[in-house]
Formats: sequence, C-alpha cells, structure tokens
Amino acid sequence: MRTPENPMNSTVAWYRHLWPWIVIGMLSSAVIGSLVSAYLAVHTNDVVLEHADASL
Repeated sequence: MRTPENPMNSTVAWYRHLWPWIVIGMLSSAVIGSLVSAYLAVHTNDVVLEHADASL
C-alpha cells in the first residue's frame, strides 16, 4: 500500500543529488588519469638525457 506523499517529508534518491555525482566524477577522473599514465609508461620509450658534469 502506498502512503500519500507529504511535501514536508519527501526523500530524494541519492542519484538525484548533485554531490554524489561530483564525488564519483572526481574519483573516475583519478582512475582514468592513472590508466592513461600507465599506458604511456608501458608504450613509450624512456628519454635519457646526457649532460656534462659541471663540477669537473
């Protein structure tokens, strides 16, 4: 049985709020950034910089 909705006691589902999506978006961007970094680390060559020692 469904109770009549009371505007003073209305609850909204979590996915209807903005803040959970902001938190999920920030966490997702961190995961995507780490996956991109891992991909670049595995699939690109390391650059070795050679320089003269200034103390000699």
